[in-house]
Amino acid sequence: MAAKMPKTSKEHIENISDSSFPCDEKNEAFNSIASNEQDTQVPRGYWTSFGFIGSCLAIILLGNSLFIGYSLPVIPPPTSTHMFLLRAFALTRIKKTTQVNILSVINTSIGPDSNIYLISLVNTLIKGVGLLLVGRISDLVGRRYFIIAGQVLGLVGGIIAATAKSVPTVIGANAFIGLAACAQVMYPLLIAEIVPNKYRGVSQCLVTFAVLPSLGFGPIVARCLVEFTVLGWRIVCAASIVLFVFCYHPPDFKQLQRGTTARQQLKRIDYGGFALYSGGLVCLLLALSWGGNQYPWKSAQCIATLILGVLGIIAFVLYGEQGVALSISDHSQTDPSQELYMPLPEPLLPMKLFKVRNYWVAVVVGSIGQMSYYALSVLWPTHITALYTKDNMTVGWMSCTTGTALAMGEVLTGPFLKKGGHAKAQLIASVVGLCVFCGVMSLSDENSQGQAIAVTVCIGLFIGWVELICIVVAGLVIPPEDIGAGSAFFASARAIGGTIATSIYVSIYTNKLSTLTPREVVPAVTSAGLPESSLNALFGAISQATAAALDSVPEMSASIKFTLAAAQKRAAAESLKNVYLSSLSFGFVALLVALFFSDVDQYLTGFVNKTVVDGKRKNEVVHTEKV
Repeated sequence: MAAKMPKTSKEHIENISDSSFPCDEKNEAFNSIASNEQDTQVPRGYWTSFGFIGSCLAIILLGNSLFIGYSLPVIPPPTSTHMFLLRAFALTRIKKTTQVNILSVINTSIGPDSNIYLISLVNTLIKGVGLLLVGRISDLVGRRYFIIAGQVLGLVGGIIAATAKSVPTVIGANAFIGLAACAQVMYPLLIAEIVPNKYRGVSQCLVTFAVLPSLGFGPIVARCLVEFTVLGWRIVCAASIVLFVFCYHPPDFKQLQRGTTARQQLKRIDYGGFALYSGGLVCLLLALSWGGNQYPWKSAQCIATLILGVLGIIAFVLYGEQGVALSISDHSQTDPSQELYMPLPEPLLPMKLFKVRNYWVAVVVGSIGQMSYYALSVLWPTHITALYTKDNMTVGWMSCTTGTALAMGEVLTGPFLKKGGHAKAQLIASVVGLCVFCGVMSLSDENSQGQAIAVTVCIGLFIGWVELICIVVAGLVIPPEDIGAGSAFFASARAIGGTIATSIYVSIYTNKLSTLTPREVVPAVTSAGLPESSLNALFGAISQATAAALDSVPEMSASIKFTLAAAQKRAAAESLKNVYLSSLSFGFVALLVALFFSDVDQYLTGFVNKTVVDGKRKNEVVHTEKV
């Protein structure tokens, strides 16, 4: 139940919700609310209530269940027990450089099946399409049942995948897991909207710290869950479901939509916008998933779907913008009771959000920050394996530096968003630091392991700082009734940006490596004594990447193997250097956009978007206290 607010505040919020306000006037009204909400009240005993504490624990488990899904697929090649977990979480979010290996393991176990790639593709498409829909509709009817249903679907999907006997069953299970991710990805929004605005930075850093075991140490935690527990990942999903059921009671449909029936609300949903958005996004994601994998980038399949995807997204934006213009124009001449018949009464993504400058700046900078993160999360394990070590446990521990540093970056900077003030200066400083250390990372080679580890930690810290500011601001500067749609679009933009970045980085790396490897290897091994007649056999053995294949090369010796390994490391180091330098281009764009940011101190007030109380007290008059 939402806490009762002073009458003037409530009236102001209702005015903001009135679609007759032009966007600029509405933003001005919202700014006025933010500056006048210093004394907003919440229910007495709210902070120690069963509903609030239980909801926080449920949201923490929700976030952990999301990141466990990210991390489990990158554990080392499995025993029979490991396979149980790997099947459950063969998600598209796993790194593209390791995806083939993981899917190959699954295909060997329960295949073979030529459609094995659909395991990740189905998850990607469903999550991409459903995320914005869940965010927007939950704004209108309440989030409680969406979140509970998402966790239930994730639990069911994981069980089906874990016990699957065939690849088609795993593909079907990932449909459930993709639907679950639509709710799980929104965990920062859930914690942000149940605390006062002025505590959003602190709450984001605390929830990030709480998911650190899975976000930062996911590969190691996953191994422990598999080895030492019977229920494994199911403990997390099941516990969060119970807590959400008994503790999470935000405003429901009747409280959010007074005087409107469910049938009327269904008529207001923007089905046309959903068709354009989902169609364009599906085509775009198909192109990015197929390119360089199922089909060459220059193939008709990739080009056609990419063009259709871009055109679909453009059409969605133009459609939404036209709907907003028509709604404002018509409403000025129409009785408010006829709002149901206005064009786009409930747009899937309100285009007015993009007229809020800090919102679109946060979306762009946050998405680019995610691109830089992908440069590490995709290639840092490859960097370690190619240049430093192939020991599974060592690679696992070293790979934790990126996620751990990102989480610590949020934890360390969260309290300073309000206390330190000057959010614009903080954002610019974080982007500059990110650019600097991405450049330094390009200097790492096979002889600088310690330096590379230290630099990845620094990059992660600055990405965490960028993420903290952008996540908080994206949900802070938009009208409260649109926070779900705005946050969902932000999450979707970051995911799409990450997918695009992954395709770019992997393409740069593989293309450069294919060019540099012969250039480095041929003169090195021939100088070491390998005859030129053995070169074809050598490159065949390199492509197989097995010790047995290498030993079968004519005239191969231990000294030649040593020389070959050194040459391969030089080629890999130079290829990785090009990737890290390419990430700087994204960083410079983020820096340019960050200059348009403005400080947000006036929003960091005591206003609470949604309070949660014990379900038994939903219809009671709630006594309040100042925050």
